[in-house]
Amino acid sequence: MTPVTKFVDAPIVYQDSAGNVWNPQNFDGKFLGPTTLRYALAHSRNVITIKVLQDLGLDYAIAYAHNMGISSPLGRNLSLALGTSVVTLQEMVRAYGVLANQGRKVTPFFIKKIVDRTGHNFEESQIKVEQVIDPRIAFLSTYVMQDVVEVGTGRRVKSIGRPVAAKTGTTDDVRDAWFIGYTPSLVTGVWVGFDQERSLGKQEVGGRAAAPIWLYFMEKAIQGTPVELFPVPEGIVFSKVDARSGQPLRKSSKGGLYEAFLEGTIPNDGPPLQPSELQESLPDHEETDE
Repeated sequence: MTPVTKFVDAPIVYQDSAGNVWNPQNFDGKFLGPTTLRYALAHSRNVITIKVLQDLGLDYAIAYAHNMGISSPLGRNLSLALGTSVVTLQEMVRAYGVLANQGRKVTPFFIKKIVDRTGHNFEESQIKVEQVIDPRIAFLSTYVMQDVVEVGTGRRVKSIGRPVAAKTGTTDDVRDAWFIGYTPSLVTGVWVGFDQERSLGKQEVGGRAAAPIWLYFMEKAIQGTPVELFPVPEGIVFSKVDARSGQPLRKSSKGGLYEAFLEGTIPNDGPPLQPSELQESLPDHEETDE
């Protein structure tokens, strides 16, 4: 799969051995037909997320999540794609931190060190860092998730004015609202919900209820710090494509975006560019007219 791989956003029905029927829907109740993975992730297309999980396989996806820092038990069913398993905010931030940190997982700690008034160091945490996924995959995920902020469900935080990758999340009946986003140096997660589980309200989705809290905190946290770009690892190339269809475009074409690919995976013989060739081109990142 690449960011321009297409899945069909169309109604699906699953039935288990007991005859129970599951008919998952997109949040807006609409279906868009053939849709790229980039567009599907940026706009939270539930049906495509389920299909991706089905193609990957539950065992593989669960093992991948645990490898990235999710320690809670994960249900072995396709509804896992929509977040039906219970996890903590700390687990989610830790897992997203792997993407922000070029595939490296850091064991969380709460106390850096304890020093007395004379400067004697009583205790200091030993930071444990482990490379758990390919840095190229971490970058591809990050590069796609920047569209969540640019044109997707996380547009409310676009005013932060610097590269940010993020994802919104909303559970059934709008009982939980999530927003997790990161810069190259800082990852922050926000969960909104009630202690006694009940709906937040019809429209209180992740991009509306949680994202503004994230933005308020992050604006203060990064104030006065230099703007950072996500580093591009070796083995990543770019090719200009139509933002909606994923079809290759000429470099001189109006609109479109420079999509990221693993070397050797650009479809339809699209012209590859190295990261060093994109310094003037990367701002060209917009939706084309439908």
